[in-house]
Amino acid sequence: MLNLNLTSDAFFDAFTRDSSGYIAYLDRDRRVAWCNDSYAEWQGHARKEILGKSLVELFGAEVYAQYAPHMDRAFEGDRVRYERLARRPDGTSAWISVTLDPHCDDRGQVVGVFSCALEVNELKRTHDALDRALLELASHMENTPLAVVEFSATIHIKRWSPQAEAIFGWTAAEAIGRRPNELGLVHEDSLPTIRAQTQELRDGLVKRNRMLARNVRKDGRVIHTEWFNSSFFDAEGQLSSILGLCQDVTARVESDEQLRQAAVHDALTGLPNRTSLATRLEHAILRVNRSGDRLALLFIDLDRFKKVNDTLGHAAGDEVLRQAAARIRACVREVDSVARLGGDEFVVLLETDVRPDTPSIIGERIRNAFNVPFQWKSMDVRCGASVGISLYPDHARDPELLLATADEAMYRAKQGA
Repeated sequence: MLNLNLTSDAFFDAFTRDSSGYIAYLDRDRRVAWCNDSYAEWQGHARKEILGKSLVELFGAEVYAQYAPHMDRAFEGDRVRYERLARRPDGTSAWISVTLDPHCDDRGQVVGVFSCALEVNELKRTHDALDRALLELASHMENTPLAVVEFSATIHIKRWSPQAEAIFGWTAAEAIGRRPNELGLVHEDSLPTIRAQTQELRDGLVKRNRMLARNVRKDGRVIHTEWFNSSFFDAEGQLSSILGLCQDVTARVESDEQLRQAAVHDALTGLPNRTSLATRLEHAILRVNRSGDRLALLFIDLDRFKKVNDTLGHAAGDEVLRQAAARIRACVREVDSVARLGGDEFVVLLETDVRPDTPSIIGERIRNAFNVPFQWKSMDVRCGASVGISLYPDHARDPELLLATADEAMYRAKQGA
């Protein structure tokens, strides 16, 4: 056996003083019961200042939380080895390799943990190379024409590229750290779709998906977007992040929608559109020509609607139009037709049992219905209604002229309001 000519105390003192690894013994309360000089120097303190301090006191709660799961395993009896990027007292960083060895008593109970850490230069060089690669990748992501939005596992925004700011209006400082619902980013019509497709990514049912959605810009304008999403899971199978690439497809969607709406209904309110109204009016005129009955048109224009859009945004305006359509429907009979011509203009076609006082009664009912404020995000929004009436065949016998006559009557009513 090699004779070191050292007493136990001298050997222990030499080990404490001269060993180059960062070595410490942690008691079951996770306090430093002993450490060598290198460990203390790494912390930027003398040994006597380190002893008795908890790991949270030494590293801070945020840093300690990063490697606390490894420490938990060691105190459960596992030998643990891991690497992490640590910060020196001078502010520089270095990769260290850490080994945690449980210390058990005679009964096999863990009473402490030996911690030994070494700087790993090769890993640091690898890390620097990785940094350069990530910087290059980040440059591509920042300059892509697509918006790059990264979400954490809790769907908080982690990355918000310049193009995301251009598309949605919020700056990175305003968006990062917040959830989409805090920004009002998702239009209510798209909430079910987005929630379902986000959940399948979070559950690992799919690795990627694509969706069309309606989003709301910071200025309140509703836009159509196309999203390409992918999820990333760590080595332990836990969701780490979801990356979304997004483009504004409003022009394309609106173009397609205009083609569909030409033969169907108004997308916002669900009412027949101008083309549908023209067809219904032509059929109604043919019928009353045979029966000798009369029909009536009520032309409705919302008062102060432009102010709603200007002060509360287009999302509020859209909601007012939806509520306005519902109120008009509630004021007419089942046999009557309600259409939206566009903007804040609506038309009611009365083609069954039109007595002389029927149009004025329904018109007054509609005006009264608009005396009650609309609701937008718990706010009262006031919009009145001006109503013009034209009768067939009394005021016009041509569909377009009949509509124009009702429009003129509405304008006179608005001027007199």
